[in-house]
Amino acid sequence: MELLRKFNTGINRILCVGMVVCFICMVILIFLQVICRYALDAALYWSEELASYFFHWATFLGASVAFYENTHISVTYFVDRVPSVRVRAFLLLIADSCCLWFLGMYIVDGFNVCRLVFKFGETAASMTWLPMGFVQLAIPLASVFMALNVLAYLIGHVRALVTGETGEAVAAV
Repeated sequence: MELLRKFNTGINRILCVGMVVCFICMVILIFLQVICRYALDAALYWSEELASYFFHWATFLGASVAFYENTHISVTYFVDRVPSVRVRAFLLLIADSCCLWFLGMYIVDGFNVCRLVFKFGETAASMTWLPMGFVQLAIPLASVFMALNVLAYLIGHVRALVTGETGEAVAAV
């Protein structure tokens, strides 16, 4: 458990850096687009599309970090009112299992879609040098990181279910 937590911490720090890089690239591209369009009277036809792809990546990387930090929107009204630690851990274990199942579908189907997109050679509309597979890769890759974060919570909930002790993982998710 501790090894998974350290691994997730390191990965999520890298993902945060990736998000910052994506946002910096977005700002630079949009700034260049504005300068070129209004000051030079010549639009960069590809900058808006590339900025939206950076936003796509930042969104999915951010979703993974939100899983790690347990900041996704959740309704915990009923689970918080369950007096038994074991029952609460069991309910959270069901939620974790559903998340893992859903993320597993995203991982498998997402990698299959990426494989097909690379196979057929689809490229971005205004940038023929950019394979769309790299854009689509954000979904399954971020889902892998999300699943690792949910797995850490799941292990904590199993531990709480077995021992009956509350812990930081029981309060999570």
